Amino acid sequence: MRLGKLQLDNFLVLAPMAGISDYPFRRIAREKGCGLAFTGLMNAEGLLRKRGAYLRIEKDDHPLSVQLFGSDPNALAEAAQWAEEIGADAIDLNMGCPASQVIGIGAGVDLMRFPEKVKQILHQVRKVLKSPLSIKIRSGWDGKHVNAVEIAKIAEGTGVDAIILHPRTKAQGFQGRAAWVLIREVKSSVSIPVVGNGDVTTTFLARKMMEETGCDGVMIGRGSLGNPWIFSQAGEMSSPSLEERQRVILRHFSLLESHYGAREAMKKIKRHAAWYTKGLPASASFRKKLIVLKEKEAFFEAIASYFEFMRRRNPCPPFPLVEDGSAIG
Repeated sequence: MRLGKLQLDNFLVLAPMAGISDYPFRRIAREKGCGLAFTGLMNAEGLLRKRGAYLRIEKDDHPLSVQLFGSDPNALAEAAQWAEEIGADAIDLNMGCPASQVIGIGAGVDLMRFPEKVKQILHQVRKVLKSPLSIKIRSGWDGKHVNAVEIAKIAEGTGVDAIILHPRTKAQGFQGRAAWVLIREVKSSVSIPVVGNGDVTTTFLARKMMEETGCDGVMIGRGSLGNPWIFSQAGEMSSPSLEERQRVILRHFSLLESHYGAREAMKKIKRHAAWYTKGLPASASFRKKLIVLKEKEAFFEAIASYFEFMRRRNPCPPFPLVEDGSAIG
């Protein structure tokens, strides 16, 4: 997939997830084949106030798109320009987040209610930016105001390089099924790349989305939690071995420790370890043990003990997959 002047290795991209899509998580995803990673959602004005304390781009953290939110065209343009200067490969403007603290300042999906404001923002940012620019949108505000096609056409007309669409309305939040048919409608309405997002939890479903909608790429968010292998399983219908799961958990902790220090790494790895083992036998009791751990040595012992138990219990993983690509067992 091509994003402006940026040529990506493949069509699978890691979504911007607040508090999750940090540097260690992006590294793991890339090591498994992710073609493009996004930062978590960043407030443009906050970025301008804190600069390097808010965003640091490592030498091996590429290709990287920095996702910004806000409602002030000047602040968004300045923040985008600064992110580009420190090494961002692309900029994404969020016009789809339904969180109350985001729409409360007139940002996120709230912007879709005001197409002229969208046009003003995109003109301002595109004018100062040399790097590829994308926008992430939803279907619209609610079922009576579905205007993703209109916003996509505005974006194309202002020089935006790609559209990322999560086909749920603000009113839906994350409930119900994502309306993939709308991705096809947006793709048919513009000539720039369209990336689909929503309800993709396996590579099987990523391929299915592309086949059904004609989209150019697939953004994966919640489906990557504890499952970075989703970026490398194209054409495969198997789950990672116990040894591979254990290795990646320890690798993830090592990256977290190097980036944040041991104490913060311990706080963060617990939920990731819970995701990595979700669905495996005895994972619920394992998660309860993780909660009380404070020292990394105890964490290593718990990981070793759990996976040794798993190998004795079931020496022949990976688990079989059902037709839709999800693991059973």
